[in-house]
Amino acid sequence: MRRLRNAALSVLIAGAVAVAGGCAVSPDEAPRDIEQAAADVAQNASPSAQVAEGTGRIYLTATSGAGQAASLRSVSRDVGDDLDALLSALLAGPNTNEFADGYRSALPAGLTINGRQRRGDLITLDLSDEMQDLSGDALVLGLAQIVYTVSELTGVERVLITVDGTQTQWPDGTGQLQSDALTVYDYPGLEPSTQPAYPAVPSQ
Repeated sequence: MRRLRNAALSVLIAGAVAVAGGCAVSPDEAPRDIEQAAADVAQNASPSAQVAEGTGRIYLTATSGAGQAASLRSVSRDVGDDLDALLSALLAGPNTNEFADGYRSALPAGLTINGRQRRGDLITLDLSDEMQDLSGDALVLGLAQIVYTVSELTGVERVLITVDGTQTQWPDGTGQLQSDALTVYDYPGLEPSTQPAYPAVPSQ
């Protein structure tokens, strides 16, 4: 009889553990596709995004096709060599035409620039804490967008990113955390392209 009671008790305990486990938030069983990670952040074109013209450039993200990993895409903006104009254009994201062509931004909605400073080839950007809402592939993409875009300014080679005045470690393209200023060479796997997001449909 004692053996039966022990067996019944074991079953009850196992059932309770299973129910509790089902209520917990579990990590992804496998890394999410980088395209999906970015799509989770940017869902719509920005009505404030500029037309694609001018000599300045910002960097968005796109894939080469279904199931492909996202990389950077450079698009034109009429911002000259002005840091504030460049950052405003970047935060605005893709315009309507670019969004329709598959361009996205990994930067989170509501992200703002608290402050910026330039010393020689170094730009320091202090961002709002929305930047820390990103993780994994989306974070790497967002950081690469910022670094590549700011590095378009004449003479700029390094970008130090802080959050609400606090220096933060950020992942490079391999996932290694970096406490120093970031450069485009930290994201070699996300080389920008000016090619269309998707191959053109062959003419008949």
